[in-house]
Amino acid sequence: MGLGEAIARMFAHESATVICVDLNSERNEIVVQSIVASGGKAVSLIGDVATASDVERVGHEIDRHVSHIDILVNNAGVISSRETVVDLAEANWDESLRVNVKSVFLMSRMVVPRMLKHGGSIINMSSITGVVGLPVRPAYSASKAAVASLARQMAVDFGGYNIRVNAIAPSFVITDINRAMFRKMQEEKIPWEKVLEQHPLGKLGEPDDVAYAAVYLASDESRWVTGINLPVDGGYTAR
Repeated sequence: MGLGEAIARMFAHESATVICVDLNSERNEIVVQSIVASGGKAVSLIGDVATASDVERVGHEIDRHVSHIDILVNNAGVISSRETVVDLAEANWDESLRVNVKSVFLMSRMVVPRMLKHGGSIINMSSITGVVGLPVRPAYSASKAAVASLARQMAVDFGGYNIRVNAIAPSFVITDINRAMFRKMQEEKIPWEKVLEQHPLGKLGEPDDVAYAAVYLASDESRWVTGINLPVDGGYTAR
């Protein structure tokens, strides 16, 4: 399970009407139908959140399903190959910034005008790689630092409209997208114990750990919280 699916399920469990936007129509529909089958409310929309025309169309489609938007979770992301900045291809750099950062800009630009009257919560998915230096992740690290910084900047611009903007910075979470990376680490004989030792809690995260944080940042319990980059990292950044 990925972070987006876990977050969607968690919000649906909390009685939110969830609108899932993805390029992968088959996977998106499976998630939505599973939520609906469990008694939740969910809608599947297909689009590239890093393409302006798609985002504009998605905005109009959302308007047909709900009267207003309370929450936006910017979760789209890609991880480029494990290389230093010397070996990283320009195309990989561009794609990382396009998907990981431009999508946040475009979706926020679409959603904020729809939140001005009622307020709302925007949550950007950052990473500990945007907080501390990890090896061979230049494009990913730069993109995740950017979305955390954008959350702080938007929190200042729109706090007067009761729009809160925050980011979440997970450490190593056992998601579908990370499994390939974990397999590669094991193939390269990187001792798995060393990965666990970097986390004081002694374990990796589960998708639901991040989903709980997203629900908190969207809820009234965090009504005086804005502009933060919340580590959900098993203590990784505490060292």
